[in-house]
Amino acid sequence: MLQVGNLSAKPGEKTFGYLETAQSRSGLRLDIPVHLIAGAQPGPTLMLQGAIHGAEIIGSIAILDFVAKADPSAIRGNVIAVPVVNRAGFEMGTRGSLVDEKDISRLFPGNKDGSVSDQTAYVYFNECIAQADVLIDFHAGARTAYERYVLFTNEDDPNNLTLMEKRRRKLVVAFGLDQAAFFPPGTFGSGASKVAIEEANTLQITLEFGGGTGWHLNGEDNVRDANRGIWNILKAMGMADGELEADGPLCTVYEAGVVIWKPAVDGLFIRDAKFKDELKEGDVYGRLVDPYTGDLLAEMPTPKDGIVIPSGQEWPTVGATSIGILGVIDRIEDRRTMDQSVSFD
Repeated sequence: MLQVGNLSAKPGEKTFGYLETAQSRSGLRLDIPVHLIAGAQPGPTLMLQGAIHGAEIIGSIAILDFVAKADPSAIRGNVIAVPVVNRAGFEMGTRGSLVDEKDISRLFPGNKDGSVSDQTAYVYFNECIAQADVLIDFHAGARTAYERYVLFTNEDDPNNLTLMEKRRRKLVVAFGLDQAAFFPPGTFGSGASKVAIEEANTLQITLEFGGGTGWHLNGEDNVRDANRGIWNILKAMGMADGELEADGPLCTVYEAGVVIWKPAVDGLFIRDAKFKDELKEGDVYGRLVDPYTGDLLAEMPTPKDGIVIPSGQEWPTVGATSIGILGVIDRIEDRRTMDQSVSFD
């Protein structure tokens, strides 16, 4: 029996409902939509998570497509599929929740006595995330950037991997994209939520997938490849039968530690570097100009050599924000010689 809150599914069943979480002072409910797929045979539990940042929707579409096509009788184990975690942000087209101006993804394991987002994080973490063996967390560039890589947690000692790290290396490649990346510790905050997820013994990989102001032009391809990746992970985990499919035989893994920050001036952002461009220290990634006169306000050079991973930014660019991330190649994994299967026995 697969159980999430008041929802349940017996082996061989699919079910849908809402996980009750919290409500605002005005009575607005933020209950989370959950699809349960209980495989006909025993096996591990995979969790699919979309739109925890409300404007990042490629994963949401792919998850719904997967749920529609998945046959419980052909699956070993269980799938918990959440197309939209952050309903308040999703319905308003914002990254975080406008109810309390918090980012649910930064709050795990949550706080049952905190604000609406804290309470939501607490219930969701304990009912969903904590019972998953693997969590696929879909993100995207939203309106600001185009991204296409698997993001995963920095390894403490690459020469002495833990069991979770060994499994994660395989699943990062098994997803099927030609790029993956990790951020060195401290690049973006403390990573406390990721620590909480790992302490619950849940292996997380994050997809930065699609987005950008023209996301609709390549949205169909992104959804197709996101869906392909979900099935690849099921196959790698022994939950479904079939061959893995991928962009190609190689997966380039980057250490993505070079962040280009916007200076303390606002203006029209003009990007000079594009996705996958190789830049040298001092090369100009982009410029800020006065949107009315065209005068140059600032140039944004890269502080180190690197290859552009996410690319873009919304205009006009206002406030403190990163406008680009560069990486250096850490290793190249070859799918032709790598065992991508992962056992959770």
